[in-house]
Amino acid sequence: MIKKLLGNKRLLIIIAAAIAVLTVGGVSISSNAAMSVSAYVVDKGVIDSEVEVNGTVESNTDRSYYSDVTAKIATIHVKEGDFVKKGDLIISYDLEEIEQLETMAELKAQADLGSYNNSMQTGGRTAGLYSEAKTNLAVLDQQIADTQTAITNTQNKLAQRKADLADFGAKLQISLIDWADKPDSDEYENLQKLVQTNAYEQQYADDIVQMQEELNALNTQLANYKEYKAEMTSQKASTVMGLMTSGAKDQLAAVKESNELATSLELEDYAKAKEGIRAEFDGVVTQIDATEGGSVAKGAKLLTLKSISDIVIKSSVNKYDIVNIEEGQPATVNIKNKDYEGKVSRIERMTKDSGTGTGIGIEITLNDPDSDIILGLEAKSRIHTSDLTDVTRIPLEALNEDEEGSYVFVARDGKAEKEFVECGLRSDDMVEVKSGIDEGCLVVWKDSVEITDGMGVKVNK
Repeated sequence: MIKKLLGNKRLLIIIAAAIAVLTVGGVSISSNAAMSVSAYVVDKGVIDSEVEVNGTVESNTDRSYYSDVTAKIATIHVKEGDFVKKGDLIISYDLEEIEQLETMAELKAQADLGSYNNSMQTGGRTAGLYSEAKTNLAVLDQQIADTQTAITNTQNKLAQRKADLADFGAKLQISLIDWADKPDSDEYENLQKLVQTNAYEQQYADDIVQMQEELNALNTQLANYKEYKAEMTSQKASTVMGLMTSGAKDQLAAVKESNELATSLELEDYAKAKEGIRAEFDGVVTQIDATEGGSVAKGAKLLTLKSISDIVIKSSVNKYDIVNIEEGQPATVNIKNKDYEGKVSRIERMTKDSGTGTGIGIEITLNDPDSDIILGLEAKSRIHTSDLTDVTRIPLEALNEDEEGSYVFVARDGKAEKEFVECGLRSDDMVEVKSGIDEGCLVVWKDSVEITDGMGVKVNK
């Protein structure tokens, strides 16, 4: 049969095997040819191109919140997956405890100031106080040295344990690569589980957690020793106040200033804590690390918030579609049966395994996302690649490809002749031909049978 495009429609002419010659635009099809084929007269026309891809809705902006104080969490006002607006209260601290901590910080500041004033005013200490400080400092030095040695030993044991697990994990990864060509096998699945278990153990194995806790306790103990040593050093210095040099006085003044600065910063943190943790932008709470009623240490991670005002669709396209995609091209994205306008904002410069084959990652940024969007949903995108007019074209089904390139079969003197072509833009049913054949040539194909070079076909000039 012969297909000829008129506008955006094809005229399908079906030729019965036993009927005489039918002529279309100077081309005749004879029942005497060897095999009935589909045919198309190469012409010029319009090709509208869109590339359809599936992807995942993701946020391009996220924010992790950490505690500025060591205190108790009173209320967590959200759950994972909740939408919050900018300024919404997410986490509240225990206000009574915060106020107590403020009072303690203020009292400590007064004590520091009183200690400084007392040191400056007394001018001396008794011999007993001096002897006590000297004795305690000697003991503290040994305690600090012993504690530092214990810390070093524990750190080495912890590092060795982690190194052993990491080495085992590396070997598991190698084994996983060896089985990568059999992803459905039990061995591959077991290796994946072992890799995941190893990754978990590298952080949370019982002995690792225990050594980390020991290390934390030793560091706390060392800090206490050093703090006590500082007190004893101050006490020793205060006993010879009458002989104190100007340099020693400067040192005391610096300590006073340092303590005042530390207290000021601490009180600022408590003031912020009273206000609670508030959202800095409209978004979705994707992870909560704190526990309502539990205590958190300063610097502990509390939660993660992802913006819904900066949304991208992450997709993977094949090597045939990527040639038509460029950054900046407009796109229409359907999420939850609702269309959003966007544009291609990023094309990765590498291929990767997408799970269904090798692809190239692209990102589509939405122009005007809204609160209806749900992160992690699948999105269907139509990328508007280009619209061409007056281009040489053939049906996509007439195009063949092998390791040597793209080619078609052209009917000449009742036989199919293989011609290599250079192709350009493709649509769902048509493809642009840049070179290789000319307008007016008759390309042929057979859906159910592979045509070979020189095969007789039922197309005669």
